Amino acid sequence: MAKIPRNSPILKMVRSASVLVMVGMALVVVNGLGGTNAYTPPGHEGYVAHQPMLIGQREFIGVQQGPTSTGWRWRQFATNIDMRVNTYSEMMQIFASDNLEVSFEAHARVRLKQGTVRDVVEQYSSGDWYANNVRRPYRTAVREIVRSREAFQIKDQSEEIAAEILARLRSEYEGTPFEFLSMSIGNINYPESVEQRVVANLAAEQRRQRMEVQQQIAVAEASIREIRARGAAEAQHIEQETLTPLYVQHEAAELYRTLADDTADDDGVAQARVVVVLPTRADRAGVPRIYEGEGR
Repeated sequence: MAKIPRNSPILKMVRSASVLVMVGMALVVVNGLGGTNAYTPPGHEGYVAHQPMLIGQREFIGVQQGPTSTGWRWRQFATNIDMRVNTYSEMMQIFASDNLEVSFEAHARVRLKQGTVRDVVEQYSSGDWYANNVRRPYRTAVREIVRSREAFQIKDQSEEIAAEILARLRSEYEGTPFEFLSMSIGNINYPESVEQRVVANLAAEQRRQRMEVQQQIAVAEASIREIRARGAAEAQHIEQETLTPLYVQHEAAELYRTLADDTADDDGVAQARVVVVLPTRADRAGVPRIYEGEGR
């Protein structure tokens, strides 16, 4: 077999290819050990930091707005935080001010302020910022404000309650990366025992009102009877004071005149009537005796 000369072009090509392969393999190893191209998706902010391979602390490099990437870097990583608006719902079950149990859902629309990703990562637990920094105060605000109302006022005042909760949370989180946009209360439900109790209370209230009406009617009727009795007594008193002997004699004379008038019989024949008046007392003031003579 013929020996290839040391300066042969073929041998040089083989050596060059070997070097390239070795360099390529070295680059692959180096990239595998620490080469990065940190990517941040849309709607997110990336907290870019350098992480040493073996020893040392992570070092903040900068912030990038998604969608973007850092390009090839040596051990630079991005912690991506969602900056978009999200709705955080909490199922609540509390006792209202009238000791009636009520369950409902609270919905808060919250987002992180733009440019605050560094604060969120370094001070507010990074991606767990809601669970560690917001959820408990949020539930506390909802519970304290809702339980100040009676159970059946919550439905009627849900918008007012939501506005009060929103104002409190905005005040509590002023100066932080957390921004509360809106608040709502929904899916309000009452246990069956509460509904039965309310129905019983309504029935008792209706009975009470009915008894009050009946009492008012009875009082009014008694007042009417009293007024009528007082009027009758006053009328009788006036009548007794005005019935003088002369007046009685006058009325009696008018009666006698009426009795003495000719009257027509059933057969149409006129008849004469004679009335004889005899006094019963010597002063002629007594009630007379009437003798009605037969007609002629």
